[in-house]
Amino acid sequence: MIRSLVVLCLVCSALFFVNLQSRDFWAPDEGDFAQITRELDLDFIVPHLNGAPYGEKPPLFYYITYASQKLLGSIRGEISLRVPSGLFALIGAALLLGTIVKFVSPIQALISAGILVTSPLYYWQARYLQVDMVFSVFVAATLLFFFRFYATRKQPMLYLFFLCLALAFLTKGPLAIALVLPVVLVFLFSEKALGIVKIKDICIGILIFIVVAAPWYAAIYWREGAPYLYENIVRQNLTRFLDAWSHKRPFYYYFTTLPLDFFPWSLFLPLGIGLAFRRAKTDPKIRYFLIWFAWMFLFLSLSSGKISKYMLPALPAAAFIASLAFMVHESRYNRTMLLVLSLVFFALAGLLFVYRPGIYPEFYPARIIIGILSIILATVLVFSLRKNRSDWAFSALFCFLVLCYLVGNVGVYSKWNRYKSPRPVSEKVASFVKDGTPWVYYGSIRGVYVYYAQKQAIHVDEHDTAGLEKIRQELKEFFILTRRRDADEVFRTLDNVKPVFEEKIGNTQMIFLHYEK
Repeated sequence: MIRSLVVLCLVCSALFFVNLQSRDFWAPDEGDFAQITRELDLDFIVPHLNGAPYGEKPPLFYYITYASQKLLGSIRGEISLRVPSGLFALIGAALLLGTIVKFVSPIQALISAGILVTSPLYYWQARYLQVDMVFSVFVAATLLFFFRFYATRKQPMLYLFFLCLALAFLTKGPLAIALVLPVVLVFLFSEKALGIVKIKDICIGILIFIVVAAPWYAAIYWREGAPYLYENIVRQNLTRFLDAWSHKRPFYYYFTTLPLDFFPWSLFLPLGIGLAFRRAKTDPKIRYFLIWFAWMFLFLSLSSGKISKYMLPALPAAAFIASLAFMVHESRYNRTMLLVLSLVFFALAGLLFVYRPGIYPEFYPARIIIGILSIILATVLVFSLRKNRSDWAFSALFCFLVLCYLVGNVGVYSKWNRYKSPRPVSEKVASFVKDGTPWVYYGSIRGVYVYYAQKQAIHVDEHDTAGLEKIRQELKEFFILTRRRDADEVFRTLDNVKPVFEEKIGNTQMIFLHYEK
C-alpha cells in the first residue's frame, strides 16, 4: 500500500503540478474565480466579482484558494490559485486507492487509481482553477467513507461521511445531497441494510452537517437577505436542473462527451459495466460502485443544463468499473479494443508526422514526440495481443498518457497560451487606467480582464445601450473594452469615441476605446 501510494503521489505531482504557470488564466471561469478570491480581502463573508455580490456558489472553494494564495504568496497567482485543484485531485485518487486496496485488491486499486488520474477530464481539471475538482473530491470522499462504514461498521467513518457531505454542500450547494444520498439509499435498500445506520448516529451526523454548513448561510442571510439565498440555492440548482438558461443540451449529451473525456479507458467501460452487472448480485462492493456511476450518469443526463466537467464526480466509480476489464485475462472484447487502439495510434502517428506541418509550426516538435510515443504504444499493444498479456496493455496505455501529458505540461501549454490568454490585452488596459481614469467592460463580464488589469471595471451588459448612455451622462472621460462585434453599438450610442487599440485573443477580436466629452 505504501509503495503504491508513493508511486501515485509522484505521478500525480508530475501530472498536476509541473509547470502550472505555463499558461495564464483563461476565460471564462478561471479569471472569475481568481478575481473573486482577490476580492475576499474586501469582504470575507459575501463573495464578490468586480465589486458585485456573486451568488452562484457557496464560498468554500474561494476560501480554499484564498488560503492557498496566502500560504504561497511569494509564488505567482497562476500557481498558488491552481494548487488546490491538483492537491484535491491527488487526495481523491489516494482515497480511491486506499479504499480499494483495503476492501478489494491491491492490483485493482492501482489500476483504478491509474485510470482515474490519466483520464483526460480528471487530468485537465486538476490543473484548472475551477470549483469542480474540489467539489468532486468531497463527493467522492463522502461516498468512499460511507463504503468504509458499511464494510467496517465503524461510526467515525459515518461521521466523516456527514462531514464531507457538509463540505461538498459548502462548495456547490444542494447538488451534493442530490448526488450522494440516492446512491447510499439505493445501495442500503439493495442490501436490505437500512437499519445499520442508527437513529442516534443520524442525529449526530445531521448535527455535524449543520455545525459545518449553517453558519455561512446564516451570515449571508443576515448580510444579503433572501434574494441572495434564492440565487444560490434555488436558481443555481433547481432552476438550472429543470430549465437551464445556458448550456442546454439533449439527454444523450454525456454519451457523446464521456468517451473522449475518459479516453482510452472509455473503450473498456462497456466490458466493465457488463462484468459489474453480472457480479453485482453477489458482490456488494461492485454493486456500490455500479450504483454510484449509474445514478450520477442518469441524474446529470436528466438535468437540462449540461457541461462535460459535470461528470467529474462519477469518474472514480467509472475508473473502478473500467478496471474490472483489465482483471479479465481472456476476453475477446479486450483483444478487439486493443487491436482498435493499436490501429488508431498508428494512424495518429502518421497524421502527426505528415498532416499540414506548417500549421502552428511551434507545436511541431511536440507532434513529433507524441507521434513517436504513439508508434511505441501501438507496437506494445500488438505485442501484448500476441502474448495475451492485458497487464502489459494497461501499463503501456498508462505510461503513454503520462508522457503525453508531460509533453503538454512542458512544451504545449505555454505556446498555446498566446492564442488563449487575455493577459496581454488586460495589461494594456492597465497601462491606460492606472492614473485613475474609469474603464467600462461592455458585454458579459469576464473577470479575467479585471484580474489582470488590477482595477475593477464599470460593467455594462451587452446590448444595454441605455447603460452606456447613463455612464456618458455621469462621467466626462472613460475607456471601454468590448468585443469588436459589439463596438458598433458603442459608436452609435456615444459620440467622441476613438479607438485606442485592437487585439485578437484566439478567434475573438477585442477593441479598446476612449471616450471624452
